[in-house]
Amino acid sequence: MSSKRLRTFIEDNFIDKGLFIVSNREPYVHKKTVKGLKVDKPAGGLTSAMDAVLKATGGTWIAWGSGSGDKEASDEKDRVAVPPENPSYTLRRVWLSKRVSDNYYHGYSNQVLWPLCHIALDRVYFRRRFWEDYEKANHLFAAAVIEETEDDCVVWIHDYHLCLVPRILRQKKPSLTIAHFWHIPWPDWSVFRVCPQSTQILEGLLGNDIIGFQIPLFAKNFMDCVRETLDAEIDYDESTVTYRGQTTRLKAFPISIDYDRFNSTGHSEKVTGLMKKLKAKSNLPQYTGVGVDRLEYTKGLIKRLQALSLFFDKYERYRKKFTFLQITVPTRMKEPYISYQRTVEKLIEKINKKHATDDWRPIININKKLDHPELVAYYRMADIGLISSIYDGMNLVAKEYIASQADEKGVLILSEFAGAADELEGAILVNPYDIENFADSISMALKMPEEEKRERMRLLRRQVEEHDIYKWILDIFHELTIVSSVKHSQCKHLFDHGDLIRERLSRHEIFLFLDYDGTLTPIVDSPEKAALPDEIRTLLMELRERFPVAVISGRTLADVRERVGIDGLIYAGNHGAEIWDGRETFSPEFSMNADRLDDFLDSLRKALSHIQGVLIEDKGITVSIHYRNVRIKLLGEFLNIFWSIANGYKDSFRITSGKKVFEIRPLNAWNKGDAVKWIWERFGSGRLPVYIGDDTTDEDAFRVLKGRGISVCIGCSPEADYYLKSQKDVKEFLRFLLS
Repeated sequence: MSSKRLRTFIEDNFIDKGLFIVSNREPYVHKKTVKGLKVDKPAGGLTSAMDAVLKATGGTWIAWGSGSGDKEASDEKDRVAVPPENPSYTLRRVWLSKRVSDNYYHGYSNQVLWPLCHIALDRVYFRRRFWEDYEKANHLFAAAVIEETEDDCVVWIHDYHLCLVPRILRQKKPSLTIAHFWHIPWPDWSVFRVCPQSTQILEGLLGNDIIGFQIPLFAKNFMDCVRETLDAEIDYDESTVTYRGQTTRLKAFPISIDYDRFNSTGHSEKVTGLMKKLKAKSNLPQYTGVGVDRLEYTKGLIKRLQALSLFFDKYERYRKKFTFLQITVPTRMKEPYISYQRTVEKLIEKINKKHATDDWRPIININKKLDHPELVAYYRMADIGLISSIYDGMNLVAKEYIASQADEKGVLILSEFAGAADELEGAILVNPYDIENFADSISMALKMPEEEKRERMRLLRRQVEEHDIYKWILDIFHELTIVSSVKHSQCKHLFDHGDLIRERLSRHEIFLFLDYDGTLTPIVDSPEKAALPDEIRTLLMELRERFPVAVISGRTLADVRERVGIDGLIYAGNHGAEIWDGRETFSPEFSMNADRLDDFLDSLRKALSHIQGVLIEDKGITVSIHYRNVRIKLLGEFLNIFWSIANGYKDSFRITSGKKVFEIRPLNAWNKGDAVKWIWERFGSGRLPVYIGDDTTDEDAFRVLKGRGISVCIGCSPEADYYLKSQKDVKEFLRFLLS
């Protein structure tokens, strides 16, 4: 049962039908060694974060089985349970022959799509066999997905290696919810038109329900390419493309890093000790700079080195006082990368020959993969972090550098052509092609007053902390939740049926029922922050003059009355266990074992005391356990503890879930449906009831009104008649009722 609950509660009403991640790279690789099979976990923020998600939710990760021992480790259905030490999800491997993998991965993916999307057109090298095997590989990935999924599953595809998979899946299993995250840039039409298969690539991607890009510009570029290539309906305002009956939503989801991991490592004693050793070992001077890059031409290493060379020419006072540490990680060690590596190394050698002394080198080249603490040590001790990408989807090194800056003394110099430049206010932005300005920016960073450095870095660190990799995942899951809910229910978008609803309302007197949190107010981090917006208050006062209005909330009656603060409304608190009819309070009778509830809460408080972000709201009759502020990496542990305790009290209490909240109520206490029924029958049974809510706790009311009124859910529910896309649409609907 725990895995199902984890799936259900990981993100509001998230997927309980199965989550499938599809990527070229696998999260665990089995390799043959003389001592038997060895399991490696590839480095990378995405694989680490998605691994954490699937550990919590359960599900399946489908990827290319590239390890020498992968087949030996997999069962007869090409599956292996991972992680090895505590299996919690399934890794399904796709097998590719050496020829197919070479042409699909090293060929079409990395010699056509990669340089094309990074606007390095002189490096685009197309062969017909590349495309043929790219198609073949995509069909093999799609076949594995089809074999593993049920019709109502959610499939999340990653990156440029798998452009054709969405359309294949849409044709074979049209009811799947399919999302795709495009990690690299999307170029404008003048560049993309170079692709010999531009039509097939776009058609393949338009099999998705959602395509996520790093920044809004890339989504716009994609729509421009569709406009020039396909006969499709494009809505630039809504960022949607409709092609062959399929609507695809485009949205920017800037990817990030695990801030806590880098920050905590940066504050560790181990890193402090490593910094001392590294400085002594390399005889580092007063100031240091750092660049951490894959040996990849899009990272602009040549431009960076040219800027550094000019910097040492122009600013001679920094000779022997500043050393730049270039950490390069070998990647795809085939042409053109081998030649690029030689060029980089020759240029470093040339600069050092020109400027070095017996006891000082201006540039130290570290050509190896570092373990995490050592990498963070380099980041932390560097006075300057240099990012010189000629074009980049995001560039996570910028965010890693920021998160590692425990001393808050570093300055980030960031290429304006990296996606991160859209987000990171506080960095010094440079055009890597403007070598002189680039060199001047290095001098400016070194001369910057300490207080300005700290102010900039504090701002940068706050941005990365608030928008970490887990926030990125949750934002995408929120979109997936809405799409999946709409796809697998009869719920219809309310404003698409405005004329029909208007006609029905015109024939009846109305009785309006409204939830509070998440409906009249946005969802906030903690309940006490949920204040009624002035515009909503004004609309409620106008509506009150037209027809009866009731507010139904999980809050205590006193709390919701005080927060709304409008006379002439009917209020229900504690999900209906307390009702104010305008004159007096009505409390339905039910049995209440206060001692047992106290015992339940004491157990929860003790067991959850070490997990930050849990808020236990004791409302006397009922209790709410809020976990919106619990980090996703701790979510699995939180849910396991909660349910291990809650299962012992099911004979006394009803436990339901809402948006990042558990509601605990006596078994026979009234719910929102009971309250709506009682209020409606007592004060307006001849009227048409209209109920707006946002939560699973509102579904009791939706069920009561089924066939008798109009029910509206924010985000869609299988129990509701209609849905609104977001809480912001409630204001528009209230105006619609007034009209």
